[in-house]
Amino acid sequence: MLKLNYFAPAVALTLSLASCGGGEAEKKEVAVVEETTGADASSDNDYVLPPPISIARVFQGAGLKYIAGRTNEATNVDKYSVKIDQLMNLGVYSTDMAYCAINSKSQEARDYLAVIQKLGTKVGLESVFSNKELIAKFDKGLEDPEALQDVIYEIQDKSDEYMENNDLKYLGAIQFSGAWIEGMYLAIDNTKQTESIGKSLVEQMSLLKNIIKGFKSHPAQEDARLKEVIGMYEGILKTYENMASVKKVSGNINVETPELTEAEYQALANEVKKVRSNIVKPGK
Repeated sequence: MLKLNYFAPAVALTLSLASCGGGEAEKKEVAVVEETTGADASSDNDYVLPPPISIARVFQGAGLKYIAGRTNEATNVDKYSVKIDQLMNLGVYSTDMAYCAINSKSQEARDYLAVIQKLGTKVGLESVFSNKELIAKFDKGLEDPEALQDVIYEIQDKSDEYMENNDLKYLGAIQFSGAWIEGMYLAIDNTKQTESIGKSLVEQMSLLKNIIKGFKSHPAQEDARLKEVIGMYEGILKTYENMASVKKVSGNINVETPELTEAEYQALANEVKKVRSNIVKPGK
């Protein structure tokens, strides 16, 4: 069975969110990447994928500011007809909702919840996204960003629980891939990198191998669209691993963060934008 470890002992890398403040939400969003050896290392189904809201919080802590019009348009929701695209954009919209919520754009967050409900129903998660109690909590918390974020975590927990209980964790991995690419995209503002944003982008790259593992755990690996998507994410990883700054610290990657040059940052940004465009482009 696919195993998604959201909160594991700190062995290799912790995405530190100290600059985000010390609320309850912060305690929930520490994502740890484990390095395993021996028998444990042989399992391709044991890896870390954090809640999508943690991605938005990481970049908020690194100085990312809200920019209107950067998120995927809600009107695209009815244009995704392939299930893999529906799942990935469920993840994209989850990050968009979190991005709005942590920036006190409550109505925009509520609009994205409606979109997520619609996509969730299409992919078979209606029991999660039609939960009236959760929706009522969300609406009640619209004017309280912290309460809103807590509800977003609860929605994610319910979704994870449903997929785990129904042996559908591989669907969660595909959903997370959309959340991840959207978080990376929102962090790129088409200008030169800042030290904190560049570092946060590099830290998020630690999750990319896990995303690819999740893709490859899908039982329909010969699906043409899935193969295309796997190739795109592997392309990002290849671009990153071939960078001189990354190769320089590759033997000590768990304790030393690569410092990307501006050219490397832009190359990574271009790869992210290309993949994100492919995923959110409607009518595929």
